[in-house]
Amino acid sequence: LKPSHFVSSRSLEAQALARASVARSSARSPRSEMSAVKSLQVPTAAGGAKRNRASVMQRVAEEDGALDSTATEDLLLQQAADVESQEGVPTIALVAHDNMKKLMRQFVQVHLEMLKAFKLTGTGTTCAMLRSEGLEPIGSTASGPLGGDQQIGAMIVQGEVSAVFFFRDPFSSHAHIADIEALSRLVDCYQCYYGSNYRSSSAVLSFMHGNLQRRAATGVRCSIMKPLGVEDLAETVQSDYKSTRAAALTKSSVEAAAK
Repeated sequence: LKPSHFVSSRSLEAQALARASVARSSARSPRSEMSAVKSLQVPTAAGGAKRNRASVMQRVAEEDGALDSTATEDLLLQQAADVESQEGVPTIALVAHDNMKKLMRQFVQVHLEMLKAFKLTGTGTTCAMLRSEGLEPIGSTASGPLGGDQQIGAMIVQGEVSAVFFFRDPFSSHAHIADIEALSRLVDCYQCYYGSNYRSSSAVLSFMHGNLQRRAATGVRCSIMKPLGVEDLAETVQSDYKSTRAAALTKSSVEAAAK
């Protein structure tokens, strides 16, 4: 099977919504399809590069009365195509302390084409640097000392971040060291890819990019070599802890029943 044959449930749902909306939108006063499409045209950056696409469905809702049935269906089918093209693309979070931002910029410049293949996020000032280099993060968090590291940690817990490249300054003390350590612990807890310096981040990015290329060529998701019988590394790391939580809950229930 070719990669195009692998259709996600989200893509199918978007296509179904597209067709279901035709009957509703056709009952309203139509405008020309050209003007409707023009009003929702996706902005482009200098040089023609696409910026992050706003949710087409959100825009359709905002312009609900202005679209005829054909324009509505075309736009929602475009949403389905966007969902499918982004399905399974890993998100990389980039963070750099002030004294490491120059090295992070150099890392981005050297690996620019590889980074374009991924969804990117990070702390506020680091994402501003990414934009200045022509990349378009899907969003940014607060600065690290203001809770940005914790926000990235929350994204890891939700399964929204696959890798973290954190260029830490090894020669300075940090007021938010507890947040930095908590983020590093969550990376281990959920078994994310992690690069804490230029060399390790370059190796991880090269590996992840190679996996994306192999998946595009074969339609098969590629990953690291796992131990026999292990499907989920994070679950393997967390399983003992989770069992102790279940035992604690059982104990508290028995004690409550005995009172």
